[in-house]
Amino acid sequence: MGFLKLILRWIITTFAITITYYLLPFIEISGDTFIKRAQVAFLAGFILGLVDLVIKPVVRFLTLPINILTLGLFNIIINAGMLWIVDYFIEGFKINGFWGYIWCSLLISIINIILTRIFFHEKTESRKRNYNKNNDDEEE
Repeated sequence: MGFLKLILRWIITTFAITITYYLLPFIEISGDTFIKRAQVAFLAGFILGLVDLVIKPVVRFLTLPINILTLGLFNIIINAGMLWIVDYFIEGFKINGFWGYIWCSLLISIINIILTRIFFHEKTESRKRNYNKNNDDEEE
């Protein structure tokens, strides 16, 4: 189940990057065909997932004081920095300017939050209902 959840999160992140590409003028995904752009988006989603898994927790810990002072708004800057790392390593994935990183990180985060809640919250609720139903059957 863990591997499937990881793959689904990767697809959600890739979808968020693709939607951001179509909605904001700051992000460029190069490719002659849709397939080439999709490959770049999947690679960007994969690298962003790795960066969020490995580097982001360390950065969040080191910036905890400023994050507390800004009431969590510094997380937007951290997310923009993670996008900058992805931009640096992937050829064909480009975000233009500081505000481009900020707006792209905001939109990608919002789309990720919404889709993660949709896909993972319903499963949790159905499990709770099944668990409660099974326990009710055992008590009778």
